[in-house]
Amino acid sequence: MATPKRFQTLLQLQQREGELFQVLGSLTKLPNWFHSEFLKSPKAVHLEAWLVEAIFGPGGEYIPHVECVSHTLLHVNRWDPDGEAEILKCGRPYFQKDVSKLIMNLADYHRQLRVQSSEKVQAQEAGTQRSPVEVREAAEDPVTKL
Repeated sequence: MATPKRFQTLLQLQQREGELFQVLGSLTKLPNWFHSEFLKSPKAVHLEAWLVEAIFGPGGEYIPHVECVSHTLLHVNRWDPDGEAEILKCGRPYFQKDVSKLIMNLADYHRQLRVQSSEKVQAQEAGTQRSPVEVREAAEDPVTKL
């Protein structure tokens, strides 16, 4: 298994298999709204790996902002860029729920954008792949001249 890519965050978290999360570095740097007991019950959101950078920017540059605004810490596990990513949320349960809704709404939005852009590309390719005979016939067709 490949090692997960590290994304920016207010606090770097580490989890060994079968153990709770641990804060890497000083516990005195915890934001005043965050309590270490929130690390005991993270909730997960799973989505396609490409969506992580679509939602949070290259390298997760917007993750610290989302953490400050939502009062939750986010920990992203992404092993394969073409696979699935897991976003763990640590914080008060109702904040975790709000962040889940935010992430899923943004994921739906970015999926729709991707579909729309691929449809445009397909339409352009279909339009440019017409034979010269088809183009001439379309130009001579009285219905298309209207």
